[in-house]
Amino acid sequence: MTQKVALFDFDNTVAKGNSITRLLKYDLAKHPWHFFYFLKVAFYYCLYLLHLSSFEKAKSAILFPLNYMSDEELSDFYNQVIVPTYYQNVVAEMYKKKEEGYLVILCTASVEAYMQYNQLPIDCLLATQTQPDSCQVIGKNCKDHEKINRIQCYLKSLNMEIDYDHSYGYSDSDSDIPMLSLVKHKKRVLLKTGEMVDFIPKK
Repeated sequence: MTQKVALFDFDNTVAKGNSITRLLKYDLAKHPWHFFYFLKVAFYYCLYLLHLSSFEKAKSAILFPLNYMSDEELSDFYNQVIVPTYYQNVVAEMYKKKEEGYLVILCTASVEAYMQYNQLPIDCLLATQTQPDSCQVIGKNCKDHEKINRIQCYLKSLNMEIDYDHSYGYSDSDSDIPMLSLVKHKKRVLLKTGEMVDFIPKK
């Protein structure tokens, strides 16, 4: 069965800024001594740049605040720090697409540990996964072509295929060109204003 879908990125698309950066600032404000963890972060990113380690290990290192946050704290972080950064016009677009019968999918490299507390009008959240109560990334970072894999796996579980001609995709970044290739109507969200315009690759 074909289904019209609306695919949304999150960081700088639904919410302004990078949510992981905000997570780090939130944690450091409460635990300034956690600054020393950035030595470990730098070490793993150097290994990644030298092709001696995976990006997922580097990302696990930078997600160290998850080791110290309860579910309640993660919920507070999302609702107090992330929700106020929403582009309200993009959220309104999500509601509109939901009302029009689109399957609304939020697909993001941000982590499920805090993204699960969103109350956006979505049918499915596809995010980077970590082990429970841990910063360790499970599987692959939900970015680039991995987004296609995650979306197609989800749709297959519903026995659905994307109605290409009638589907929409929203992102701020050229890194989401693979995801946007799944739909005909592509929209870029502008960083400063949140305005949605036709997506023209910058490359």
